[in-house]
Amino acid sequence: MNFFEIILLCAALSLDCFTICLIYGAQRAAYRQQLRAGESDPFRPVGTEILRVWAVFSLYHLLMLSLGYVLGYGVLHYIDVFDHWIAFGLLAAIGLKMILEAFDNKPRKTEVHALYAWSSLLLLGLATSIDAFAVGISLSLAKSSLALTCLCMPFALLVFVTGGCLLGMRVKRISVRAVNVIGGLILLGIGLRILLEHEYGFSL
Repeated sequence: MNFFEIILLCAALSLDCFTICLIYGAQRAAYRQQLRAGESDPFRPVGTEILRVWAVFSLYHLLMLSLGYVLGYGVLHYIDVFDHWIAFGLLAAIGLKMILEAFDNKPRKTEVHALYAWSSLLLLGLATSIDAFAVGISLSLAKSSLALTCLCMPFALLVFVTGGCLLGMRVKRISVRAVNVIGGLILLGIGLRILLEHEYGFSL
């Protein structure tokens, strides 16, 4: 596998992260729009938040790539039985939580609704990195460079995470409820796509 192919591989692994960051950016923008005059913004600075999200996604992807490469084909049969169900379950749980919150009219602090509370972020990092385990196995079988892939992966994620967050924040005039419903449905869709790809070979 040459350098260009590794770049494309890292970009492909980053696409789900990009989509999730679009949701986050739009959610953040929607909540900031509802702040009343004089009310302080409860969110962290954008740069800090992007780095936090990027760091979590990068650590998970690097760990999964390395585990797949080291453990190799011998464990694929055992992992392949349930890994996609784990990804689907995590994404579905967070997606449904967002949809339920959209119709929950109980007053609560703005930060409670943030998609990237630590608990949600860690689960999303795991769910979006499971495919990297299979990729690590493929790299091992193809005798491709794990070091080069691990070097390129964080850079690809930084581009996609930053782009997703910033594009999402440009969304104007959208309600918090709409963002939560749309975001929840997108997470459910990503989980369903992963499930169908592994169970039936279906791909978009």
